[in-house]
This record gives sequence, structure tokens and C-alpha cells, in this order.
Amino acid sequence: MDHVIHNLWLGGQRDADELVRHNPEKITAILNVRGSDAYQPPGRDQSAEHPDKAYKWIPAPDTGLISAGHVREAVRWLREQSERQHRILVHCMFGISRSPAFLAAFMVESGISSTLEEAKATISIHRNVQPAQQIAEPVRRVVLISALTGLPNRQAFEEAPSSPFLAVLDVDFIKIFNDVYGRIAGDMLLRRLAKILLSVGLDAYHSHEDEFLCRGQSAGELKTKLTEAKRMFREGFELYADGRIQIIEGTDFSFVIGTALVEQQAALRAAKNGRARGDAPEWLRQIVASTGHGQAW
Repeated sequence: MDHVIHNLWLGGQRDADELVRHNPEKITAILNVRGSDAYQPPGRDQSAEHPDKAYKWIPAPDTGLISAGHVREAVRWLREQSERQHRILVHCMFGISRSPAFLAAFMVESGISSTLEEAKATISIHRNVQPAQQIAEPVRRVVLISALTGLPNRQAFEEAPSSPFLAVLDVDFIKIFNDVYGRIAGDMLLRRLAKILLSVGLDAYHSHEDEFLCRGQSAGELKTKLTEAKRMFREGFELYADGRIQIIEGTDFSFVIGTALVEQQAALRAAKNGRARGDAPEWLRQIVASTGHGQAW
């Protein structure tokens, strides 16, 4: 069993069976996509053997062809379990073809990866796989919405009609936030930002990771709405992390506005690289004060 990214692990039937006796990774949910194949015993619903875990069986046959219906069913379930903060194992018989194909589909649909090729490359870093190839078109039809934030994703942005201006934004200090509060809390922060962007009337898209894109008819319109979104995003909110509810204050995001996506992405990186350490938000100053980890960050 191999940890691929965030709350997602990839493995085979033997890895799933071993979780009954030994669970060092603290897996709390299992997606079994093993349908008919040439091995015994045959793939089956084994939820009764894992009563302490969320469990889903999708009987995908070992033919190299993944159906659109199975992809939609898997993606929906993975999204639900991720929102419930589960640590998920996706498996087939050997974790080589079917399960990495489903995992790649979810990574694209949720905005973790921009394309299936990128998702498969990420998976291959952690496990030697040969994902089923015939999922490109079915996945394309279901990946226009980010499972993580509910916003239209990068694919939807690229297919939407162009607009005169666009803004690129990302969350400040997101890596440190994830290190301190955990990746699941970081995902909750991204969902909070997505809701705020919609609430101020922005045509917003979740590109990937913590990057968002917004379209507008004028630079002034975008600036006004994003400034209001920043004000709302900085307000305190409750977050469950480290076994307790905490009040987080001062979360923020940076943005640049222009007419060319590549140029604005580069401008945003340059602006953030030049940011002074004294601009640290309230939540980070409190962590530094209480732990003394400021130099490491």
C-alpha cells in the first residue's frame, strides 16, 4: 500500500485484507474497485470484514475499460469521504490498473491534478502502475466541477468563453497552514474561500491546489469584489484541528489582475516571493509565539 497524496492511498487486495489485522496508516475508508478478473477468490463486497470503516464496492471488470457510470460513482463517493476527513485506500487486485485509473479520475475531478496525464505521473512516483487508458472521455464529462471546492475547475475555465480580464489568486502561507493544522483542515480552508468568492459575485474557478481563477469584464470590477472577499476571508472562524475547536483569525490570499493567465501567474509568484516576513497573519504569529518555530518557517 502506497500513500499517493493528501488522504489517498493506493494498493491491492492483499493490502485491504491486511487492514483487518493491522492498520498503521489509520485508514478509515476503503474503495474496492475489483470486479471480475482471473483471480480467486473473486472480487466482492467485503464491507462486513471492515465494520469500522466506510466501505464502497464498485465491481469494475479487469478489461482495461472503465465505464463512465463507475467513474461517476467512485468520484462521488471519494468526494463524500474526503469531506468527512477519511483516510482512504483505493484498491483492485494488484493496485496496478483499475484502482490507479479511478484514483487519477478523482485527482483530476477534485482539482488535485490538472490533467489525467499529470495525475498518472503523480501516482507513478509512488507506485509502479499502468492505469486503464479508456477513461479519458468519460472522465472529461465529469471533471468540470472540483470535488474539493464545488467550483468549476481548470478544465471548465479553459472551455468557458474568454473575458477581457482575469485574476489569479492563491492562499497565503497555505503550506505552513497545512503543516500546522493538517491537510484536511487546509482543504476546509479552500472550501471556505470558494464560498466567499461566490458570495461576492465572482465568476470563480478552482484551478488546482490553492490556486483560483476569476473572470471579469473590467479590472475595477475584479479588484472591488476580490477586496471584499479578502475582508471576509480574514474574519475569524472555527476550525476543528488537533482534537479541539480552534478560532482562526487573519487567513488571507493574494491576487493579481491582468489579461494573460501565464503572465499573471508569474506576477503573483514574484509578488509573493518579495513579501516581508512581518506580513505574517494573526494565526501564524500566534503559532510562532507559542512554539518558537518561526525560524524554521
